[in-house]
Amino acid sequence: TYNAYGRVTAERDELGRITHYEYADNLHLVSRRINPDGSQLRYRYDNSRLLLTEIENERGERYQLDYYPNGLIQQETGFDGRRTAYEYDLNGQLLKKTEFGDDGSELVTEYQRDAAGRLLVKTLPDGEEIHYSYDALGRLVNVDDGHWPLAYEYDVQDRLITEHQGWGTIRYAYDSVGQLSHCRLPDGSTLDYRHLFGGRLSSIDL
Repeated sequence: TYNAYGRVTAERDELGRITHYEYADNLHLVSRRINPDGSQLRYRYDNSRLLLTEIENERGERYQLDYYPNGLIQQETGFDGRRTAYEYDLNGQLLKKTEFGDDGSELVTEYQRDAAGRLLVKTLPDGEEIHYSYDALGRLVNVDDGHWPLAYEYDVQDRLITEHQGWGTIRYAYDSVGQLSHCRLPDGSTLDYRHLFGGRLSSIDL
């Protein structure tokens, strides 16, 4: 069922159960979802920027979002009450994520980027670093966590054809229209992907 603006107001699943949706006045934003069992999720938004600020779940728990003036997320508070804060560079790229524990602890993850904004180093809360490298075309070719480095190879059409980690390699092949057709796993087994006209995946044969 749709409203006058073409928004879904009710949908029925294969078991005949109906979920209802309500929208904020004159907006396309969902304000309430009523589940088949009668439980509800409520959504609230910033009136001026129409950004999602709060979700109240079926148990009355709240997930909250705070934003910087430019619309980037400054802080989120989960349904469990735990807070996570974010800091960005002038280009809006994430530089730092801080997770606050109930005991006052802080888990900090930091991100170093190049001039193009590509991630170079991710420093985890325990100090471990993950390094990322790229080829001349800007494609990710290596991810090295110091334990099990990953390497990627691409074809001339920028499609991923090889993913290598440790002693295992996954290989990908594509059909004439660029759709994934085969995947060879490290043990030698193959997955065959079949698509319908229009590109929609129809089956995967093992």
